Amino acid sequence: MDGKPRTPDSPAESDEKVIALRETSIIQDVDEEYLNDPAAARALLWKLDLRVLPIFMLLWFLTFIDRVNIANAKIQGMEKGLHMSGNNYNVALTVFFATFIAFEVPLNMLLGARIKWLPPKILLGGQVLFIGFFAMGQGLVNNFGGIVAMRLFVGLFEAGLVPGTVTLLSNYYPRYHLQWRMSILAVANALASSFGGLLAYAIIGMDGKGGRKSWRWVFIIEGAVTAVAAVLGMLLIVDWPEKQKFLSDRELKLARHLIAKDCHKFAKMDTLNKDSIIRCVSDWKIWLNVVIYVGTVATTYSINLFGPTIIQGLDPKYTPKKILLLTAPIFLVSAVFCLASAWISDRLKHRSGVVITGYLISTIGFGILLQPKGVVTPGTRYMAIYFVAIGSYISLPILWTLLANNESGVYKTAFASSVQIGLGSAGGIVASFAYQVKDAPLYHKGHTIIFSLLMVALASVLAFCVGIFFEKKKRAEGKRDYRLGSKHVDNMGDDHPHFKLTY
Repeated sequence: MDGKPRTPDSPAESDEKVIALRETSIIQDVDEEYLNDPAAARALLWKLDLRVLPIFMLLWFLTFIDRVNIANAKIQGMEKGLHMSGNNYNVALTVFFATFIAFEVPLNMLLGARIKWLPPKILLGGQVLFIGFFAMGQGLVNNFGGIVAMRLFVGLFEAGLVPGTVTLLSNYYPRYHLQWRMSILAVANALASSFGGLLAYAIIGMDGKGGRKSWRWVFIIEGAVTAVAAVLGMLLIVDWPEKQKFLSDRELKLARHLIAKDCHKFAKMDTLNKDSIIRCVSDWKIWLNVVIYVGTVATTYSINLFGPTIIQGLDPKYTPKKILLLTAPIFLVSAVFCLASAWISDRLKHRSGVVITGYLISTIGFGILLQPKGVVTPGTRYMAIYFVAIGSYISLPILWTLLANNESGVYKTAFASSVQIGLGSAGGIVASFAYQVKDAPLYHKGHTIIFSLLMVALASVLAFCVGIFFEKKKRAEGKRDYRLGSKHVDNMGDDHPHFKLTY
């Protein structure tokens, strides 16, 4: 270790110097045998899974319930209780995405800035706390304006959670191990949709308790649980790898080695300056992924926000209880396919083909749902909803990783994930207005709009693959090596000629 001390010489030395010491002199004694030991890698990943993932699974599960439980409240009488009419429900859905999109990039860039007094557990945990408060507020308002205001704030504080998680986990996991973990979190969302329906079913029995209708208790109970879990999140969410304490120095070095082996250790972007900003905003991969994400997330939200409504249209005799019971299994089955596809994707070290497979499965569902009345039975249409949901839950989490795997550097990854999820969530706005009361019971217009966006996403994924193919070819032929002479070579992220792009 060259006689270098493990700690600063005096208390006045900055945290940055402590971190620098840990990443250099502290870990220089790690032997190559350990770094290339598969058993050591497996032990590290297992340790990360036990320490890093569980709290995010819980928070994703609860916050997604708060995001979509308005669909369950609707069929329990929310519109009547708040004197809503016409497309008021669609507006209430849409305003969530207004703040969700607007604050996605600022909140994730704030996380990426690694401010000393604002570590991930405070920033992300604090956002979840406010989500819980305003989710509860939805059950306390008395008019349409009130629910709109609450949804605006829920959207604002939900904005940073998903891209923030992607950014943080990409600093812990190698890229071909990241997909499985992101899909586990996506499964938390699917289970939230399922469990939220079952919980709403149970809450129906509280109708009239405390002088409140059951739909109000849906918001109040579920929001309160989220707020409590947020406090736990402030204690358990991990810090950045170089600042945490649960990994030993050897394990930290191994984590860095595994990530660097998958891409390139010099493909960093840890300094925000004019050059790095230009590289961020001019990256075609990010903007094309926004287009892909719009069509994919619109498909997902079409079921999450309107699944109960679509099922209600299958048979006017269905009671709210039966609708909720028919909705829950859709997301349970989707969760299974989500995990299976993630396992396949990581094993094959391939993303785009799995995404396309998900699109094709959803296409089968839309093909059935768009049939004229009388051509297919209500049972067949119900089955078609499964196809749409399964396909979307296969594709959506893989898109997070597809882009993250092709970006590098703290600021670049933070910008890319927040723009993808933020602007791409405009698909949720489209989904919010696609299904109108006047189009009941088959909602052909809504299905046509969402299916069209899905086809645009499919074409865009193919274009993305073509772009990556030619960029990889140029790098292999040395046509990007001129960048090695740039003064920004150590801060160009995935633009570094030796960074390995992937499909």
